[in-house]
Amino acid sequence: MREIKIPFGERDGALFRAFEVENGLACGCICPGCRKPLNAANRGQKIVPHFRHAQAENCVRGYRDGVRRAAVALIADQRGLTLPALSRQVSATTASGHTLSRDITFQAARVTGDAVERFVDLGDVVAHAVLTASGRQLLVRVKVSPRTEYERYQRLACIAASSVEVDLSGLSLEQINDPVTFERAVLIDPNTKSWIRSLRGEMLAQRAAEELAADVVAYNAEWGQEQARLQAIEGARRVEQEAMVTAHHRALTAHRHAQLVAADAQRLAGIPAQDDRSTRQRREDLIVGQTLRAAREWGGQAVECSACCLLNPPGSQFCLYCSSDASTMSRIVVPADDVAPSYFKTLGALTGSATAAMARSALW
Repeated sequence: MREIKIPFGERDGALFRAFEVENGLACGCICPGCRKPLNAANRGQKIVPHFRHAQAENCVRGYRDGVRRAAVALIADQRGLTLPALSRQVSATTASGHTLSRDITFQAARVTGDAVERFVDLGDVVAHAVLTASGRQLLVRVKVSPRTEYERYQRLACIAASSVEVDLSGLSLEQINDPVTFERAVLIDPNTKSWIRSLRGEMLAQRAAEELAADVVAYNAEWGQEQARLQAIEGARRVEQEAMVTAHHRALTAHRHAQLVAADAQRLAGIPAQDDRSTRQRREDLIVGQTLRAAREWGGQAVECSACCLLNPPGSQFCLYCSSDASTMSRIVVPADDVAPSYFKTLGALTGSATAAMARSALW
């Protein structure tokens, strides 16, 4: 247990390392914790100089009190120390769920005070050092034991002053025994410092929060305008779509009526609905006839029904030859008269396969 080896002994109110005094009881030092006599061990070849109690004592404060008092003495002598950097983020959420953030940072910097008070009782907690500069106070806690000090730091956080921790719990006896290393750890090294409360950090955070609040208002206003624009577009699209559906329904109803009128006219004219030709032959003749009309009468333009695969005049919205409500009309181009003969020769060769397949799927 390292606390058995005490790095500092007290003599005449001052602290000394073991190698700075006589060996053994001749050192004239007492324990900084229990105030009992110490033995200086500073003649060993393989051990770091240290103090032990002259008699067996159940003392656990000698190590902690000695290191803490030595650290506070350095802060008081220098009237300052290096304060740690601070880095945190302030964020706010917009109406759309988007997160806006600001970074709050400042670098480590040395602070020098007008005066330093040691071990100041603040009521619920003790500040090991209180540094005063230009009327402002900085509270310092020196941590020697690895145990947490959550409750003490909660009390410090409620005091209207900045407070910082100097953590020496990770130092070895060799490092404590080296004056240069120890002084650097106490006064200079930013890695041994951390903020308990930073009034400057809180001020910057408050300012950032106010700026973020303004940003959120602006963002929400812009987002609201964009939502209104998108809703207007969606509303117009919905109205347009409903109008298209209505117009399509009306046009299809009119088309079906026209088909019925044409069928009635055909019956009145004595034109039979069917003749002696087979369904396949009638379909082949209709395909050829419609293709010829497209090439010769419709300027090579036509639309093809996806349900029955027959050609209709260009611009037709519905098929004249089937009653499928799910069919779509696709624009196609057919050969002109100068290439029509070869085209229809090829078409005749296909009537035994592709045309037959179309005949089986036709809605007659």
